[in-house]
Amino acid sequence: MRYCVWLNRGCFGLVFSLGLLGNISPAQEKNTELIRMVLELLNDKDKDMRAVGLEQVRTEAKGPEATQQFASQLPKLMPVGQIGLLSALGSRGDASAKPEVLTLLKTSKDDSVRVAAIAAIGELGDMAELPLLVQMLGSETIELQNAAKKSLSRLRGSTVNATLVSEMKNASSGRLALIEVLVMRRASDSMPQLTAMAVDQDPKVRQAAMIALAELGDLTQIPGMIQGVLKAGKGAERDAAEKALVTVCGRNTKPELRAEPILSASAKLDEASQLDLLSTVARVGGAKALAAVETAMNSENRTQHDAGLQAFCKWPDASIADKLAALIEKATNASERSLEFKAFVRIVSLRNDKRSDQERLTRLKQAMSFATSPEEKALVLNRCRLAYSADSMRYVLPYLDQPMFAGVACETIVELAHHREVREPNKSEFDQVLDRVMQISQDAVVKDRAQRYKNGQTWVRPKAGE
Repeated sequence: MRYCVWLNRGCFGLVFSLGLLGNISPAQEKNTELIRMVLELLNDKDKDMRAVGLEQVRTEAKGPEATQQFASQLPKLMPVGQIGLLSALGSRGDASAKPEVLTLLKTSKDDSVRVAAIAAIGELGDMAELPLLVQMLGSETIELQNAAKKSLSRLRGSTVNATLVSEMKNASSGRLALIEVLVMRRASDSMPQLTAMAVDQDPKVRQAAMIALAELGDLTQIPGMIQGVLKAGKGAERDAAEKALVTVCGRNTKPELRAEPILSASAKLDEASQLDLLSTVARVGGAKALAAVETAMNSENRTQHDAGLQAFCKWPDASIADKLAALIEKATNASERSLEFKAFVRIVSLRNDKRSDQERLTRLKQAMSFATSPEEKALVLNRCRLAYSADSMRYVLPYLDQPMFAGVACETIVELAHHREVREPNKSEFDQVLDRVMQISQDAVVKDRAQRYKNGQTWVRPKAGE
């Protein structure tokens, strides 16, 4: 029989499970024999044979008796075998394996095995395992913590979400992880609690709650999120809170009404709070939002004017480009002009509308005509990478000969070359320019990308943090 198994090495369907045992008629006896053979495979020294056995654990020999026999092998295997069997038992989905899995989690000294055991509990467990998994959120390694989060996100039970919320209320630490788990579970029933946490005393909890609301919230969460924006500390936290609220406002299918809830709430607040919300109103956009922002910006009151201008420069699209251009041309205050210029470059290069790339490039050329310093010119050259056309490459090309701008020009050109639909129709021209980039650039990544694009190869942008 073992000889027959070896003949079928690597075949996950296993001939013996379908035909080799066909001469044994009683179903129970057949299942028992299959279990015995799978157990033999699990303990085989050959990894391919073990893989065959693991697939059988996942799909064959149904019933709790078989599950328990498979799980009983866990203490007998080396760590690599334990990890494989834990994964197979999790896929099998039979809670009969839980006792052995929990024992291994508590006794193993190998973190990789413990991670696999936690993952299996997510597939096999229920409310009874929730306290243990919550405790594991405070584990000593990131790997164990992440495994606990994933398992909690999969845990079955109608009261899991409510229990996690209760744990979150009572926890002195670990609230951030629990909020993340609720997001992973898409726990829309936790919205009231997350909204309350948006004004928590702990800035990290506030930020996590606002991110969760942005992921899960709907228009009914907007009033609470407005309070979250006002509670957020100015700077990075306020900026992130505003973006979270804008995300939820964007779920209104009628764009002209997206700012309405914020404007209505703002009208009932004191002047300072109204000015604090102007930035969010501007990020949402729309005619009513623009009217509110321009009213503040045109005020003779300096505080109102400054708040209005700051908000105006956070506008989400290029619809105010002409107004910004007019402000830049008549500006007398250097700091205000700098703010307006940066806003102009940002919005005219955005790709969130139906403008053509030629229109984007035309606006960027206009921005370059406004530029009065090397820093401003470099900013324009940088944003030219968002106007996907060969004309953009041709516009940036002369700056390769200017040492002050050669670096940013090289980066912009390889970014444009990254887009095959821009590069391939103009391959001969791009190849010549990419040769120059490889000669000029001091950046190894830029050079590598230039060579790859010239060869018709791809380049995968590293993920953040890599």
